[in-house]
Amino acid sequence: MSHELKFVNADATPKTEIIHVDAETLPRVMEWYGAFHAGDWYDVFIDGLKVAKDQNGALIGGVE
Repeated sequence: MSHELKFVNADATPKTEIIHVDAETLPRVMEWYGAFHAGDWYDVFIDGLKVAKDQNGALIGGVE
């Protein structure tokens, strides 16, 4: 199943990035984004819902 993954980053240009990924890939993409944008202030939304992440950008919890 494909999910919409949206990053809203106050420190980056562009401020919003939206990609579509499957559930298996989603956590790795979040971790990559967290590493690439380390130190930035950003939020992550999956299918329109804000999700929790740790200090490294890894998803806390799971994807349904």
